[in-house]
Amino acid sequence: MNFRIQSYLQFLWHSKNEHGVHSPFVFLLLTQGLYNKKVRLAADTLSNPNKSVSKKQQLLYKIVRYFEPKSILTIGAKASEIEVIRLGSPKAGLDIDNTLYHFIFIHSDEFTTITNERLEQLLKTTENDSFWILENIHANRAAESFWSNLKSNPKVTVTIDTFHFGLVFFRKEQVEEHFILRA
Repeated sequence: MNFRIQSYLQFLWHSKNEHGVHSPFVFLLLTQGLYNKKVRLAADTLSNPNKSVSKKQQLLYKIVRYFEPKSILTIGAKASEIEVIRLGSPKAGLDIDNTLYHFIFIHSDEFTTITNERLEQLLKTTENDSFWILENIHANRAAESFWSNLKSNPKVTVTIDTFHFGLVFFRKEQVEEHFILRA
C-alpha cells in the first residue's frame, strides 16, 4: 500500500478531537484556535491566481494567528507558506537574524538536510513559549523518522500531529505529552 495512504489511515485510527484532550493548553489551542470558525483566511488576501485557500493553508493561518509570534524563522518554506505566515502574524519579524525565535517553520524538504548539530543550534534559539511547525511530517519514512527523533528530544514537552503539520512546544511547566489530533 502507498506509504502516504497507510500513514493517513493510521493517523485516522489514532487521532482524537478536543474531547480526547486533557491538557488545558492543547484544549484551548484546539477550541479557540484550530476549530474557531470565525477565524478564516480569506481567499482574496492571497496572491495566487485561482484565489482558493486549501485546508492546509487555513490550518497554518489559524495556528500562526492564534499564537501571534513576534519573531519567525522559516527553513525551506515555499512562497505560498511564507505569505500565509505573514498574513497570520503581520507584525512579526520574519527571517531576521535573531538569537531567539518564537516560531520556526520547517518544510519537509529540509528534514534530511538538518543535522543533529543544526537541530541543537535551532533548539538553542527557543524559549518556553516558542513553537515549531514541521510541514508534512508523514511525507515519507525520512520525514516520520525526523518527527520521531524530534519528539524524543528532552527539550520537547508537547507535540501535536495534525497529519499535515507537526507542532512542537517547549513548555517547561507542562508534562511531556504527544497528541494525534484532527484539525
